[in-house]
This record gives sequence, structure tokens and C-alpha cells, in this order.
Amino acid sequence: MIIFSLIICAILLFISMISINKNSIRTVLSIIFAVGLIVSMIFMIENDKRHLGMHKVESSKTSKLVSAVSSNQVNLLLYQTVGTSGKEKVYIYKTKSNQKKEITTNPDPSKTENKIKNTNESAKLVTRTVRWEYKNNFYKFWFGISGNGHKLVRHYNTFFVNNDWAVLSTQQAKELQKIAKNENQSEVKEEAKEYVETEVKGKLTKALTKDPSMSAKEQQILTAKASLQAQKDFKKMMMQKLINEVKK
Repeated sequence: MIIFSLIICAILLFISMISINKNSIRTVLSIIFAVGLIVSMIFMIENDKRHLGMHKVESSKTSKLVSAVSSNQVNLLLYQTVGTSGKEKVYIYKTKSNQKKEITTNPDPSKTENKIKNTNESAKLVTRTVRWEYKNNFYKFWFGISGNGHKLVRHYNTFFVNNDWAVLSTQQAKELQKIAKNENQSEVKEEAKEYVETEVKGKLTKALTKDPSMSAKEQQILTAKASLQAQKDFKKMMMQKLINEVKK
């Protein structure tokens, strides 16, 4: 509405100056419409530059965090450095398991702030969004046409990752894939076999020491359970070893 007010005051000022013959009336009306024109311009500029009639409104959204790359050993939160300093990062991730295309954070550091935090819970992304909104319908009536409503101030992304996750650059992820592919599989299998046997033997010995009366069936169940857990632990340990290598 403020734009219409400005236009109307400008038109009335023009009409009053060329159509009214009586000096006193022309002068008074010209001053009134000129003041209206100037005030409308000031208010419009204040709304555009200093957000007159507006206030910041904050909203928060929590999303499940899904690895950007499919892997049975580790979940990856990837990032790509932007700019010449390399300090700013664009993070690459998914929020659904069946999601085909990755999501990237806004590369503009003036609009988005990203943080990584460790958690013992499931991985998640908490996005806090701050926008400019009109204080009430009065200000919305006057300035709503300018389109400043819902204007983004800043996104604050906090990635909560647990021990099953690794944060790597896209280059490091490619290097990780390359190293894993070139590993001597026979050596890895031999290491895995030794690790699993040692872990199973240790847990079985501990269990028998605690309860010497364990039946053969109970020992068999414990052995199978310990073997499965040891295999998972070994894969995780080896993957962490490779991750540490690419991070050097």
C-alpha cells in the first residue's frame, strides 16, 4: 500500500501544481502532497533497508541424517570447500534412505552457518531458520506488496553424528574408495579370521570362567553371537584405519 500512497501523492502533487489557480490553495495542497510523497518514500526505504515494521522469527526443523554414499561399514557426511580460503564448506547429505539425489547446503556463508557435533544418539540434522516477518497486519497492509515478508536472514545447520559416521571431503571419499579397492583382500581376510577367533575365544573363556556349567548349546549360541559382533567390529576398525589414513 505504501507504493500506492507514493504514486497517489506524486500524481496529486502534479495536479495541484498545474491545475489550481489560487496561489494559497495550490501552495497548501502542494505542501501536503509533497510531505506525503516524502514520508511515503522514507517509510518505503526504511522498510527495505532497516526492516521497518518487521521482526525476526525463528523456526526449527529436525531431519534424519542419511549417508551421502551407500556403505555397509561407515556413514559419510561429505563436504566440498568453496572460496579461495577453503574455510567455507558445502555439506552433502541425504535425509531419506531411498533418496536418489543428495542435498547440499547453501554455499553463501552470509546465509548459512554449518556446525558438526558429536552425539551418542542417532545421526540427525537440526536446521534453525531465521526470517523477517511483519509484526502485525497493519504493517503487512502497508508494506506487504514489497515482498520483504518471509525474507531469509540465515540458516543454522547443526549436523549431529555418532561413532558410525565419518566427515570427509569429496576428495578424501574418492581416496578412501581407491584405497579400499586396492587393499590386499587375502591379507585382510586373514587378519579378520585371526581377530574374530581371538575375540570369540576371549569371550567364551570369560563366560565359562563365570559359569562353568554352560551347556554346549549355550556355548554354541554365545560363539555365534560373539563371532558376528567381532566381524562387525573388525570391519569398523579397518574402515576407521583407512579413514585415518586419508585424513593425514
